[in-house]
Amino acid sequence: MEKTFPVSRRNVLKGSAALAGAAALGLRPRGARAQDKTLRVLVAGDPFYYAIEGLADQFQQASGVKLQIEAISLEALQARLTSSFISNQPDADVISVDQMWLGQYLESKWILPLNEFIKADKDTDISDYVPQALYSMNTWRGQVGTLPVATYGQTVLYRKDYIDQAGVKIPEDGSWSWADYLAIIEKLNGKDFAGKKMTGTVVAGQQPAPIVHMFTQLAASMGTKWFKNFPTGKWDFEPTIDSPETLEALKTFVALYKNSPPEAVGYNWFDAGMRFAKGDIGIFYWWTPYAYLCKKDGYMSGKDSVIADKIGIVRLPTAPGKPQTVSIGGHSLGIAANTANRDAAWQFIKWATSAKTQKEMALYNKFGYQFSDFSRPSLYKDPDLIKIYPHLPGQLADLEQGNGKIVRPPCPVYTTLEGIYGLNLNKVLSGELTPEQALKDTSLFFQNILKGNFLIPYQQASYDDTLDATKALMASLA
Repeated sequence: MEKTFPVSRRNVLKGSAALAGAAALGLRPRGARAQDKTLRVLVAGDPFYYAIEGLADQFQQASGVKLQIEAISLEALQARLTSSFISNQPDADVISVDQMWLGQYLESKWILPLNEFIKADKDTDISDYVPQALYSMNTWRGQVGTLPVATYGQTVLYRKDYIDQAGVKIPEDGSWSWADYLAIIEKLNGKDFAGKKMTGTVVAGQQPAPIVHMFTQLAASMGTKWFKNFPTGKWDFEPTIDSPETLEALKTFVALYKNSPPEAVGYNWFDAGMRFAKGDIGIFYWWTPYAYLCKKDGYMSGKDSVIADKIGIVRLPTAPGKPQTVSIGGHSLGIAANTANRDAAWQFIKWATSAKTQKEMALYNKFGYQFSDFSRPSLYKDPDLIKIYPHLPGQLADLEQGNGKIVRPPCPVYTTLEGIYGLNLNKVLSGELTPEQALKDTSLFFQNILKGNFLIPYQQASYDDTLDATKALMASLA
């Protein structure tokens, strides 16, 4: 797909000032090709992509740069980007960067830090971001490496008409515990409703990533951490997942699976969401995009699901005596360091993440309203958007309790650790391991991997990566 993208003289000058700052840091592209008139954007194929593609005609208003947008799977994206950067063969100018890759990409100088760009461009409006989102997804050792184009929290979805008939009360203010949540699921499981045998809940049991994404939300709510000390203070990667809190969380997760379809042991992210959309599931928790995705019968189909107007949304349960910790994930845009189109790349990122464009993405209706993954508080309070997405106030409140660096910590070998964790969690659901044995085995594997990668003991410089540090960084760039 090709669209033209306008670069005004004013924006070119502002971008050039940012580039001067980046050049002063020694961030010139390696082997970059001569600048041409095509801006290549390579992203994961999540809902934000369809909205951006649909709005790309905005870029045809002025002469300038053609826009080529390509969307692929997250796994293919990581492989393709890594190959491009290692071989120094430019593949794209703007890329979507998973938060787990951010540290590696910045430290390897595969993407450009954005601090100087933001500082030179006050209309980035960096102060209109949820600090917890930037902290979780976009900052590493005092640098903003990317800007969020789609920010996800986690939430609870339920089928309202079935809940009502079952006589179950769900607290709209989210004042419930995970024990309450499980008790409701057990009450809902196995009943007949509207000609269907209902199942209490559904889990995403596929390993490695889907089950880790779901389980770690429950575990974080119960107070678990992966390591002795990360990302704040002096870093210590001694594993702490074989703990009473994690064991309690895993036993609860097993109970959830027992009230799920048996085949959920193999469900990925979308499988779990679409099973709920089919109408035979009472309640489940998952990433916030499913608040709108479950209203449709299939991905970007435009066809309403059987529960499109029957979905209730409520905040996550908590554990008694534990502060809530909400998982934050999503997608962010960065500038490839080996691009020759830095200025146009920055202007695209600024456009795609702006409040104006994000609102237009939310109002884009080709497939039904299929985007509410904002990073800016102003959009969560926008009356026009709340009419379409009435769950926005609760979604913002949960994001403000978010900490993606605790729930899924972006340490240097995260992907390897996730592979072990996900495999063993899945083995618990399939009955191959007890919860106790799974956590013991996982902790041992973690120890060996972390020691083999010289992370135990950690001898490099730590960085006191706190939310307050991100807030201070935002203030310095505003």
